[in-house]
Amino acid sequence: MEFTCKICGNKEGNKFYTVREMQFGTRDEFVYCQCSSCECLQITNPPENLSKYYPKEYFSFQINKEKYLKEKLNIYRDRYALGINNFIGKFLYKKYGEPTYVGWLKNTEVNLNSKILDVGCGFGKLLFRMGNTGFKNLTGIDAFIERDIFYKNGVKIYKRNLSEIRDNYDLIMMHHSLEHLEDQHAVFKKLSSMLESGKHLLIRIPICSSFAWKTYKENWFALEAPRHLFNHSLKSLNILADKYEFEVVKTTYDSRSIQFWGSEQYKKDIPLMDERSYFVNPDKSIFTSEEMNEFENRTKQLNKDGEGDQAGFFLKRK
Repeated sequence: MEFTCKICGNKEGNKFYTVREMQFGTRDEFVYCQCSSCECLQITNPPENLSKYYPKEYFSFQINKEKYLKEKLNIYRDRYALGINNFIGKFLYKKYGEPTYVGWLKNTEVNLNSKILDVGCGFGKLLFRMGNTGFKNLTGIDAFIERDIFYKNGVKIYKRNLSEIRDNYDLIMMHHSLEHLEDQHAVFKKLSSMLESGKHLLIRIPICSSFAWKTYKENWFALEAPRHLFNHSLKSLNILADKYEFEVVKTTYDSRSIQFWGSEQYKKDIPLMDERSYFVNPDKSIFTSEEMNEFENRTKQLNKDGEGDQAGFFLKRK
């Protein structure tokens, strides 16, 4: 089988893997190619109708409504973490630590007035929380939502593709959305045109330069066939960044223990949404509490060692 890598153009020595759709358990098969040069994993036979694989039960389309009190307490904690002093926030910050998203934003030099775009945001859960915290210029886009959404706190979510956006931004975020987009070169070219020199791009993606991919191959949970059209390596992500005038200024690892238990389930032919899945029925899963603790501990160590299967890339436009 011959396949030309869509990232670096290499044709020689590539490897192929047959991967099943296992989140919803259709078990439809798709062939992925790993480039022998840039190491990027990419689907070779994407379905004609991808929307079929984004049902209403898909992760990004779920709204986990916070209880009113928790939502209010999050506002105090988030504002304190951003330097807005308040007693309640100080107490919560000391007890629970810095909110994860605030740590991300501190690497991007934005403030409450910055113009921020979240690409592939689903219903915009993160943007909604940021809007409650006090960010004033927040926009999200997602091609697979049913209709535009306008929240009372000013957050705007549009049913649009990246190619339809014309504005410039201070920060563009892509939380596990880059891997779902078809033409990676067109995506990076567009992103580069939307950010002036010195502005930031935050990309969080699964990464195949990881222990989990090397261990589980076709059963790696984060392959997410066929929704993930690309699963980048460190090398392939840096190729795109350099070509389109970005500098990778920081890389963090935030993989979760699902890289182990999800992949182990797939090896045993247990889909994520199956009644036997830890995700659906943790009390009835195939794993003991000791095994789950071990998965958690190994995950923490892999993140420290730079071998986790999810990474955050903080890029600055040159």
